[in-house]
Amino acid sequence: MRVSTVVDPIGTVTLVVAGTLSAECVADFDFALARARREGSDVAIDLSRVRLIDRPTLEYLNDLLGEEVRAVNCPAHLARWLSNANAPGRPARRVP
Repeated sequence: MRVSTVVDPIGTVTLVVAGTLSAECVADFDFALARARREGSDVAIDLSRVRLIDRPTLEYLNDLLGEEVRAVNCPAHLARWLSNANAPGRPARRVP
């Protein structure tokens, strides 16, 4: 997994995630996310370069999307996986 950071002129920090996301990557991702939250008022995660994701990390990302983090450039298959990862009784998140 690689994470690069892009800051736009209005202060949105976008984490561009590339490669395979697995539970082993969560600590590194948390570090990048914490830094992004300090740098900007709005945080987004660009998922367009994600190749593979395991279920625990999918559930982790799904939980993040409810904490002032939004997904951008989310491929259709990932959006479906994120929607299906919702636990029973939780509303489905709208992922672009």
